[in-house]
Amino acid sequence: MNDEATNNDEEGGGEERQKKSRFENVREAIDVLRVGARYDPTNAQANAFLRTLELESLSLAKDCFEMKARAKEMFREGKFEEAVEMYGEALRDEEMRRSERKGELFACESNGSGSDKSGGGGDGNTLRATLFLNRAECYRQIGKMRECEEDCEEALQLQPKNEKGLLRRALCREYFERFEEALEDFESAKRLTPSSLLANSGIERCKKMIKGINSDR
Repeated sequence: MNDEATNNDEEGGGEERQKKSRFENVREAIDVLRVGARYDPTNAQANAFLRTLELESLSLAKDCFEMKARAKEMFREGKFEEAVEMYGEALRDEEMRRSERKGELFACESNGSGSDKSGGGGDGNTLRATLFLNRAECYRQIGKMRECEEDCEEALQLQPKNEKGLLRRALCREYFERFEEALEDFESAKRLTPSSLLANSGIERCKKMIKGINSDR
């Protein structure tokens, strides 16, 4: 049984190494082409090849952690729509891995072979919340405030006291002129970090708007 497991691991490992090697090669080629693009940004052929490799790198990212790193890079480059897609892929991969862990845990409990509770632990919630919040910021950058708020809601269900989630949701609610709801989020964020400039300025803006609305009634 152990020999069979070892052989399976070796076969899978070889396939994984090959995939990783291809991913690394593609990433190196992308880096080189990007340097060239700075010197000759009008080279249509090079730009087209660069785009092809960037798309290939998306399919070669092997797990949610690699996808997250790639999405962060896209965000830094201002490629917000592509980053949205990559964070979506990362969320799907994380959900699939979470389901697999739960299945393994259920099998262990059914067999009476263990009571490990790590399958749905806080670390998984932290990663998933981060993916939602990062995608929310991408949505905010391209003006998709409804989608941004929805992702913040998802993150806050996982981590109700996540300061970034509260602040980003507050900005969405402020954008939609739901000032009382926005004020609640800004105040919750301030309780977590009293010195937060974003929270304090948001509180001031919302109170001013609420006062103005009430005075007009």
